[in-house]
Amino acid sequence: MNLRAYYTHFLLQSNLHQHALKFVHSTLQISKSDLYATCAAAWLHYQLARESRPKDEETMRDRRHKFHKAAEFYEKALNIDPGCAVAAQGIAIMVAEDALGMMSLKPGSGLEDEQTRLKNTREALDVFAKVREVMPDANVYTNMGHCYYMRDEYERAIESYETGLSKLSEGPATTILMCLSRAWYSKATRDQSFVSMKTSLQLSQMAQANSPWDKSIRYNIVVIEQRAAEMVFNLGVSKRTMSELREAVALASHAQRLLYDLSQDTSTGGLPYDRDMAAQRHRYLTTLQRKGAEQVSQQEAYEKEHDAQLQAAREHRMAEKLAAEARETARLEVLQREAAALAEERRKAREEAALWAAQHKESSSDEDKPKRKRKEKAAADDILDDGDQEVIGGQAKIPKEKRERKPRVARRRKGKETPGEEGPSSGDEADKLERPKKRLTKKRVVNDEEEDEGDPRARKKFKSADMIDDSDEELERLDRLEEERKRLVKTVISDDYDDAAPEDVEMS
Repeated sequence: MNLRAYYTHFLLQSNLHQHALKFVHSTLQISKSDLYATCAAAWLHYQLARESRPKDEETMRDRRHKFHKAAEFYEKALNIDPGCAVAAQGIAIMVAEDALGMMSLKPGSGLEDEQTRLKNTREALDVFAKVREVMPDANVYTNMGHCYYMRDEYERAIESYETGLSKLSEGPATTILMCLSRAWYSKATRDQSFVSMKTSLQLSQMAQANSPWDKSIRYNIVVIEQRAAEMVFNLGVSKRTMSELREAVALASHAQRLLYDLSQDTSTGGLPYDRDMAAQRHRYLTTLQRKGAEQVSQQEAYEKEHDAQLQAAREHRMAEKLAAEARETARLEVLQREAAALAEERRKAREEAALWAAQHKESSSDEDKPKRKRKEKAAADDILDDGDQEVIGGQAKIPKEKRERKPRVARRRKGKETPGEEGPSSGDEADKLERPKKRLTKKRVVNDEEEDEGDPRARKKFKSADMIDDSDEELERLDRLEEERKRLVKTVISDDYDDAAPEDVEMS
């Protein structure tokens, strides 16, 4: 059975599907429970049904019958081994493509309903996710990429295809490269991206290098080049560059040569494309080539004008920049001049202030010297005037305003003097008590006896006080002089009172 399995694999790799299907059926007649032969039979029925192009009712029934047989063989494989990842993956593919629905009736008509397509692909992705846990090989990621592509999720499809390509350990990568090229082609068409279209073309060329005899890949390359040229030609002159336009013209010329060869191919065994469609595309590219020269001339004129506008804009911007710099330089110069003038004014003001302060200090010191001398001399004179008293008859004169009334003393009897008490002498001065009175501006010092006698010579001339300023300094000086006057007068009065007291007693 292993030998039969190897031979079946050889037939599959050689694309001899009809011979492989007959050989597999003979194997199943020998052993109905052979898992590899069952899975191979399911895959062959599916591939033959998918590639068939029914033209009448009979071929349509045959296509539908093959899809059903593929589903039956996959189900049988799962019954033999419930953990068979290949059978589960095959059923998921059939569900994603709706092989038992609209696809079985007409080629390319499967999943026309968007809701049905999204639902089936979602169920298939769930199955592939479980299969990936058991068998994380390139086929699983490739099938997941197919599901994402059918859901128009081209970015995720590209990611899945690239992962599958990286996990491919053996065998040519032609199939995955073509699937990846198809995803980039659809993305470029949707986004109108010339760069994505060139990526798709590069992937197809890589697949062509792996399979140089495959005419279907060559035809796909022609389609991609034609679509890239159309895309660039349809863009506006402002949305494309001259290099892209020249590259598109070169692609159109190359596609025209390839289409001519494909349309003239008379090889037997069938072609993977329609020869009439190839001839029609060749005629279309001929017309497109004639428009290419006109497109190039328009693009050259536009870019020349655009470059002139850009140059003018650069010059204008440069002129504005230079003018702005000149204005800024002038403004800074004005500010510098103003700052220098202000600094000079401040310097002069500081010098004048310093000179005025020095002059004021000198003048103040000169004025204070005589003033202090006058104040000191006046204070000394006042002190001398208050303390210097004229003595007449051995008795000091006491200012009149400082005299007080003598208190009455009780009359004492003769011969009854208190022991130890001495009698008053006629020559002693009476003791006078001081009564505080307000200070007068004019003062007199008169003796009591001379006042009674009216002797004009005993009178001391009045001394007028100097006129003083009502400043705080003068008031403080006068207060000090007043205190000194009171102290001296108190001393003199106390001495006079002691001398005058016995005389008052005798007169009473």
